[in-house]
Parts: sequence; structure tokens; C-alpha cells
Amino acid sequence: MKYLFYTLFYSLSFLNLSAQNCLPDSIYRDSATGVYPRPVSADYPNGGIKKKACINKPYDFTFTVVVPDSVLVPPLTTPIPLEKAAIDTANAIINLPKGIKYSCNPPDCIFKKKTFGCLILQGTADNSNSPGEYKPVIHMKLTVNLGFPVDYNLDYPGTNFPGEYILTLVSENDCVAATKDQSLATNLWYPNPNQGHLQNLSTHIEHVKIYNMAGKLVYSENGLNNSNVNLNPLNMEGIHFIHWIENNQAYVQKIIIHN
Repeated sequence: MKYLFYTLFYSLSFLNLSAQNCLPDSIYRDSATGVYPRPVSADYPNGGIKKKACINKPYDFTFTVVVPDSVLVPPLTTPIPLEKAAIDTANAIINLPKGIKYSCNPPDCIFKKKTFGCLILQGTADNSNSPGEYKPVIHMKLTVNLGFPVDYNLDYPGTNFPGEYILTLVSENDCVAATKDQSLATNLWYPNPNQGHLQNLSTHIEHVKIYNMAGKLVYSENGLNNSNVNLNPLNMEGIHFIHWIENNQAYVQKIIIHN
């Protein structure tokens, strides 16, 4: 009976994840309109997609989308009221390797003003792809209020948002060498699922935060001893997202807690 309960619990949990399969990074909450990390450029040399993908290996990368209540749209010189930003739920991101797709939170990919959400690249690039650099571009629509709604179609990155995203795809044979440093910097928390106690092999973790499915912060710690997190006293259960900083980079992972 207990086995059946947890089987049903995990099944329902993963169905919920289909509607909310990423979590925006709270460090960008008060940022200007845009998608973060910013495209890599002279002004943002540390931006871009730093996580490499491997052929025939599952991949994911999360962007945070910030939508305040105003935006500067060239050739205008002053900000104008912004109602929403949106992308189509399919085919709005071009130049991705075959097998890598995207989805959003919210699921309809409509980001209303004064909100922030996320979109995630995920999937497995298959052998039909050639190793190399892919440069994704997001086709986006901004709806502004000029006394009546006006839509602006733009590319991100593009004329109004300079720079570029570069997703590096490596072959299966080169995967271990190409992602060696990256894998050391992105050790995952385990066990997962767990009963409230998490561990990580890294010794460079700081600023750990855990959010529930509603985006509410339920745990925060600036420093860790031996990369252990004990959530038992909080009596938490269900699906959560753990954020952490490792070697000056931000990461997020889905975790399932059961008692």
C-alpha cells in the first residue's frame, strides 16, 4: 500500500511539473525588462549560455524572464506602459539543436506586467546534429499601452537587445572532457527523492534557497557545512526547487521530499 501511495504521488507530481517545469531566479526579480542571463556581449561578457550540451545526453538550461510595468522601445526615448511579453508555445526559439525544445512558466508563455517567470531549454540532442556552436534567438512580442494596445515583434537577442546566445554542442566522445569542469561545478543534490536530508559532493556551495511549487521561499542558508541540508525540522513535503550558488554561478534543481 505504501509503495502504491508513493507511485501515485510521484506520478501526480510529475504531471504537475508539466505545467510548471522551471522556476525563475529571484536574483533577477528587480531587473529591467529582458531575458536573463543576458546575451553575451561587450557589456555582458559573463552572460550567455555557459552550460554545454552533449549529443545523446539529456540537457536543460533555464532562462528568467522579467516583465516590469514599462519598457523603452526604440525609436522612442522615454519608457511606455507595458502590458505583457509573450512568445509562442512552439517554434518561437530558432537555431536550437534538434531534440532540444523549450517550455515556459507560465505554461502559455505569456508573461504579464509586474511578473517574472522562466523558460527552459530541455531535451536530448540526437545524432542528426553536428557538434558545434548553435545560436538560439527568441521571437518575442511586447504589448504596450498607448491608450490602446500596440504589439511590437522583436528578436532576443537582436537589434534592441545586442549580443548573442551560444549553445555549444559536443559529440558523445568529447562529452566527458568538454563538460569535466562544468560537471564539477554542477553536482546535483541527492538522494532525490529524499526524506528531508540532502547532500551535495561539491565543497563550493553557498547561498542555498528552497522554494515550493507556488514560488514561496521556504528555506534559506548563506553558508553550508559539508554541503548538507537538513529539512526535517520544517516538515516539508512535495515538489520543491533548490537554488544555490557554486563557484559564482547560479543553479536550480527540482527535488521531491516525502516523509
